[in-house]
Amino acid sequence: MAIYHFSNQIISRKKQQNTIAAAAYRSGERLIDERTNEEKHYKRKVKPITHILAPSHAPQWVYDRQQLWNEVEKKEKQWNAQLAREINVALPKELSYAEQEKLAIEFCTDIFVNDGMVADLSIHRDDEENPHFHVMLTIRPFNEDGSWGNKQMKVKEMIDGKQQVKAVHITDWNTKEKLLYWREQWAHYANRFLEKDGLSERITHLSNKDRGIEVLPTIHEGFVARQMQSEGKESDRIKMNTDRRKYNQTVIDLEDAKRELKSKERTEKFVRRFTPLEKKQLSQSAKSLRMFVNFENINNRKIQLEKWQYRLEFHQDSINKYKKLNRIEKETELLYRAEEILEKEANRFLEQYYPNLNKEELSKDQKIELVEVTVSQNKLVSHNEIENVIRAVEKKQIERDLHGLLNDRSYFIFALQKKMKNAEVEFNQLRVTNGINFSDESTIRNVSDQVLNRMQLLLSEKSKMEKSLELIGRSYDYQLEEMYPNWDGRHYLTLEQKEFFVMAKEYYGRIILPEDFSTIPRKYSKEDQQRIIFSLYCMNNKEEKLTIQNQYRELLINNYPDFQLDNKSYMNMFYHECLKFSDEIGLERMNQLHSVFDVISIEDVEESRYKSSTTFTVYFNNDQSYFPAHGSDFFSILESAIREADRKWREDEFEQQHKNKRNKRQKGMDR
Repeated sequence: MAIYHFSNQIISRKKQQNTIAAAAYRSGERLIDERTNEEKHYKRKVKPITHILAPSHAPQWVYDRQQLWNEVEKKEKQWNAQLAREINVALPKELSYAEQEKLAIEFCTDIFVNDGMVADLSIHRDDEENPHFHVMLTIRPFNEDGSWGNKQMKVKEMIDGKQQVKAVHITDWNTKEKLLYWREQWAHYANRFLEKDGLSERITHLSNKDRGIEVLPTIHEGFVARQMQSEGKESDRIKMNTDRRKYNQTVIDLEDAKRELKSKERTEKFVRRFTPLEKKQLSQSAKSLRMFVNFENINNRKIQLEKWQYRLEFHQDSINKYKKLNRIEKETELLYRAEEILEKEANRFLEQYYPNLNKEELSKDQKIELVEVTVSQNKLVSHNEIENVIRAVEKKQIERDLHGLLNDRSYFIFALQKKMKNAEVEFNQLRVTNGINFSDESTIRNVSDQVLNRMQLLLSEKSKMEKSLELIGRSYDYQLEEMYPNWDGRHYLTLEQKEFFVMAKEYYGRIILPEDFSTIPRKYSKEDQQRIIFSLYCMNNKEEKLTIQNQYRELLINNYPDFQLDNKSYMNMFYHECLKFSDEIGLERMNQLHSVFDVISIEDVEESRYKSSTTFTVYFNNDQSYFPAHGSDFFSILESAIREADRKWREDEFEQQHKNKRNKRQKGMDR
């Protein structure tokens, strides 16, 4: 039976440890410690399988095991320096030797090397019942030029009015969250290899408690009890532990047997079948995306990439910016490809088990959810249950949309406009591809019902989205009528421009008046802005522990209870206000502000679920352009919107006056 074992330890000079000795023991090689000129060698009965894996920017000498760890020993000067990390992992004995080696290499490459570490891998098979691997990992990162990087950087901060210097880790390799992520990923990788080989065995990173298995705790036996046992006497403490271990093992075996039986029954009745090509493509996507591919993960990743792309729009054009945009484009393409495979598989599943179901009326989310429900319940669901699934998915989507609307109206408007455009493009593509001319009925007769149903669905969706935008527009009109009852130009504002005026009122708590354009209002003082920026920076600093991030979040909420962290429109206004007074706030705090609002890298996405989303995303006009973070002033845009609206109003008034004059002349001529 495959077992889960994943242990982590730091090799440090404080514990009087030595990386040369550690590497020699794990690899079975003779290595020379250049500091002491000692030879380190530990003879092993079975020669380990060894590999050194390194990122592309690491220097060539890292592939020499002796030089690698001697360079580490030379670089670390402190008496208590952390030298290396070692992870010990049990390999599934059900896999062949070749598959075990491939699994270890793939896992270490994807999870450690692609994150910037050098991995010294050694596979041990001294005990055939306990195949496992050790991997020693560098703790200090490498710079892009191949030189050693820093482990920490110094950050200045104000505490009780005094400036203090704090050491912040450059990487997140030492965090608890990262270790939990590695443990979870090992279970995913191992199970994928087991499944690929047609094996029913699975492992989990979850504890017995997390898995819902009720076991009894053992007690501390102590020296006296063990001494009694060695003398042939009976110890109540040892007997209690022996009985409890037997009971616990019975409970665990029963739970595992139940899960295996349930899995077997499900597999025998309802099987999700991917073609060999689809399996290969999903495997490649999982490797490239560095995640377990399922529908939920795909959706979450797409949202994260969209947010990252919006942030990048604020950056000045540069090679680095376009590299990141290209990476986003490639990853998005992989996600859509994986999503297509999941949808195709869902269509096949529904065709086999629900042949009378009208699949054209279901969205992609609804199809996949129906398959998930069927497989999890191990039975065909009734018509009423299908309706419940469909409504549940619709409700979930509506809740997501409403949440987005309430907290980021500008993004919601932009998303609706984008979806409408996509629906229109797809509709026209179907019309042209199938040679449809709506003025000629004969061109429609030969078109399949599937295509016509899809076109009808697209028209219906577009109509619903138009009504949504119309409702939002009417809501803004009512607010603007109350705000500016005597300004006729308000009727000529675009939907996005209306949002600007409403957003400004919500932030400042009052209507923006003409005199505000000469004396810009300020909601927060210089000191308040500096404190808020620092709290936001610490909350979004990936080097900080989650507990520290939460502490700064609580501090911000307690000190500024009116500050709306989860309202993106509010956050957008705060960002603009700080930009307006950047000279007073100071360069250090402004850099922190930009890092919170503008800077995010693809590696940060895993932690984004713990962070507040504070992207500044103000859209205007229908060309999907953005408000630049380092250019135009927010109030300049409001002034521009007023001028443009007034111009259109005057043109309409002029045209109406001319029309009235023409009508009067025409009536005079008629008389």
